[in-house]
Amino acid sequence: MKLRLVGALLMVLAAASVWAQLPSTTSVRAAGGDILITALGHASVQLERSGTVVIVDPVTNQADLSKAKPADLILVTDIHPDHFDPAAITKLRKPGAPVVLTPAAMEMQKIPGAIVMSNRQMRTNESAPAGITVIAVPAYNIERGPAPGEFYHPRERGQGYLLTFSDKLETARANKAPSVYVAGDTECVPAIATWVRDVDVAFLPMNLPYTMTPAEAAECAKGFKPKIAIPYHFQGQKPEEFAAALKGSSIEVRILNWYPKAQAAR
Repeated sequence: MKLRLVGALLMVLAAASVWAQLPSTTSVRAAGGDILITALGHASVQLERSGTVVIVDPVTNQADLSKAKPADLILVTDIHPDHFDPAAITKLRKPGAPVVLTPAAMEMQKIPGAIVMSNRQMRTNESAPAGITVIAVPAYNIERGPAPGEFYHPRERGQGYLLTFSDKLETARANKAPSVYVAGDTECVPAIATWVRDVDVAFLPMNLPYTMTPAEAAECAKGFKPKIAIPYHFQGQKPEEFAAALKGSSIEVRILNWYPKAQAAR
């Protein structure tokens, strides 16, 4: 028994060492200014381009928000506490900066001056928040739930976001500006292939039992072919399996350290 415990401890320490070596940031070359991506933690994503800071799902208890910068735009994908933290939004939001919420999040706790977007809605041209075209892409479960006939993420409640760094609809449609897709909590729903095309970067979740396996997320990526795929929201899963499943494809995989707090706890 003692040998088993020692072996398990060594495995944990080895895993901690590997994760500690992973970067928390990466840069993506893009016309008009590179996109700097920071893995704040779990589902919390920071994007920077040409002086504009965008944060998706800033949450204090699972992210290292000391790396977060004052945000020009904040977006929330769902109501769960690993996605929606009103106090973090208040802390990181620049004065008057737009905050995009789902209707369910707004019902849970109203954020002053927030923009409510429902599935399949777009804000562009004069309504583009912070000069960014935003499409709310449906995010939900097809198979997985706590009981037969129930789903962890029902239709129409949560959503991912397709962000194009231009306030012009024509530019966004022609893919003439950098674009990023942050999926939120979802399985590989048909809406992804419908709305997300020729995207520069895609963030895909892979944690069981709530979203997808790494293999399922890889198959999903193959369906809409992002230039770069970044696994996130993968607590308990192995993102290297996602990378292995996409080896030899046209999709570049970048793995970041999304669990800095877990490293600190060790």
